[in-house]
Amino acid sequence: MRKSLQHLLFLSLLLSLAACQSTTAPVQKTNVKQAVNMQSSKQAFSQSTRKSSDGIQDVVWQITTVQQKRAKFFNQMPFLTLNSALQTVQGNTGCNAIFGRYTYNFGLQQLDMEVRAGHQSCDGALAQEAELLDALQRVKRFKLHGKELLFLDQSGQVLLQAQKK
Repeated sequence: MRKSLQHLLFLSLLLSLAACQSTTAPVQKTNVKQAVNMQSSKQAFSQSTRKSSDGIQDVVWQITTVQQKRAKFFNQMPFLTLNSALQTVQGNTGCNAIFGRYTYNFGLQQLDMEVRAGHQSCDGALAQEAELLDALQRVKRFKLHGKELLFLDQSGQVLLQAQKK
């Protein structure tokens, strides 16, 4: 009996997978809440691909220095991107993904970020990662000089330097 139940479950799984391979989508009833969520997701995706013209947002910034120390490569070089459509921060510490939110005022050169990072362990990356995350939390201002972006604290001290990738 138990074996036949296992076979039945296995066959159900195979049939489900085969149905997923179908080239025609079955007609489904969609409630209003699902339709609104799907539309919101489509709008967020199309907006997230928009490019800002300010030269700061929607640019990949490779971090070159972290608190006056040269940034190190671990799994990759650290970088940040400020997504103007979603007001989100994406990037990498060199070891772990960076994610969060930000507020921004180009005219006043103000930038405030709330960020977190993943928890993967990389040999020797912990010190840079801690300094980078600390610096990002303290960023309040920025200065753009051509292809270089300086992230500053409230008093104007340079916390991070980055270059357009």
